[in-house]
Amino acid sequence: MTRTIGVDIGGTRTRVAAVATGRILARRAFQTRGIEDVETAIRGILVEAGWGKPTAIGVGAPAPLDMRSGRILSCPNLPGWNNVEVREDLQRAFGCPVYLANDATCAAIGELTLGVRSRDFVYITWSTGIGGGIVAGGQVVWGATGGAGEIGHIVLQPGGPPCACGKNGCLEVLAGGASLARLGSEALGTPLSARDLVVHAQRENPVAGKLVLDACRAFGQGIAIVWEILEPGLIVLGGGLTGSWAFLGPQVLAAAQGMVRERPRVELTQLGDDAGLLGAASLSAYTPAEWHSP
Repeated sequence: MTRTIGVDIGGTRTRVAAVATGRILARRAFQTRGIEDVETAIRGILVEAGWGKPTAIGVGAPAPLDMRSGRILSCPNLPGWNNVEVREDLQRAFGCPVYLANDATCAAIGELTLGVRSRDFVYITWSTGIGGGIVAGGQVVWGATGGAGEIGHIVLQPGGPPCACGKNGCLEVLAGGASLARLGSEALGTPLSARDLVVHAQRENPVAGKLVLDACRAFGQGIAIVWEILEPGLIVLGGGLTGSWAFLGPQVLAAAQGMVRERPRVELTQLGDDAGLLGAASLSAYTPAEWHSP
């Protein structure tokens, strides 16, 4: 029986789980801080699961990274995670193979193996940031270096607001949760999260409503671009903002449907917040052989 540890590093919270045959046996969640907290959580999880040593560790991170070396290059949404040697640090600590991939690609792997099980779909996460993972013909699409699916950094508005990635007018800066929180806080004069802003919009606050509508239109445009370019057959959505899909969904889909030739098929994740965690735990089976942890 494989005994894998899945790690899902999020913009706000990090989650760690012991996974065996697709089942989570033990888990922990904590505020995202640094690699030392991940090591501590893994040690605690191993005790809870009754494991002496994991077979492998898989880590999903919302950041540009080098899959070959297992290093996070930079992380605009996570201060303190720039140039972190994830593979080296965790291999030294636990003596097992370690795999690192984009968190949205991990979620796509989770859906491929345990969720929608479709052979052709794109997973898009709409949370603090916006990211994507692509599955075609039952295979994960990695790209040349593992960076395929960076949907959040499609430029929709050239010369638009600066994005943390260094470009301007990216989908993420127009519709991501961090941007919504910042814009909402500035416009309403009080600290707000993206979810708070959505609540204000639901209560028909005109300022909040306009900000949320603009974000939904941008997100819908992103979905339309993905649909037209990849023809995935299905788009699976996850992430914190999809928790308000009953309110946001009609606005997003109306925008998307006005920009495509064929009505996109869109579904919410079947695995919820566990998609990325379960996918990270399965990374060893999907990472290209030439990128395998030594």
